[in-house]
Amino acid sequence: RNISNLIRNQTAQETVSWSNYLRYVRRPQNIGDATTSGLELEAKFRLDQAMDGALPVELRANAAFFTSRVKGIPGPDNRLDQQAKATANLGADYRLRSLPLTVGASLNWTPANTVQESLLQANSTPVKRVLDAFASWNFDANTLLRLSASNVLAQDYNTASLITTDTQRIRTDNLGRSFTAWQLRLEMKL
Repeated sequence: RNISNLIRNQTAQETVSWSNYLRYVRRPQNIGDATTSGLELEAKFRLDQAMDGALPVELRANAAFFTSRVKGIPGPDNRLDQQAKATANLGADYRLRSLPLTVGASLNWTPANTVQESLLQANSTPVKRVLDAFASWNFDANTLLRLSASNVLAQDYNTASLITTDTQRIRTDNLGRSFTAWQLRLEMKL
């Protein structure tokens, strides 16, 4: 895909009306053109259909790979904002044969990433892992009780921004706390 007139916040040293000194100012600017491409792969199957004697576990997996290049910014990390190089997901669900209980989990992974925002600024994000899990009890065909936990690993997500000039380096860290979210839900079809 080709992108024309890409807008991105740029930091530059400027004269401002309220000060006698040059200041670093961040504002949206048209930085030119960009290109992006990607590849996505997906698979879904039951384990006992692939392996004799295995449990009837529903498996699902996908992986995506992305690349982009912003033409007005020198490389190597001159990619689109917040575009990861890849993502991967793996999930499994299992319905017990002896009980009306289904359990499952899914794991999402995104690798660490650095994006060169401008000649002066680069932004970094860490590896991101998110694990979700659930258990559901079917009382009958119309009634279900579901317990779920989102973000079980509860890993903090800290990002960094680095501005490098001829005379100084300014690093800004953003600390993002993370928590597990629990939910108990009763579903009834009327």
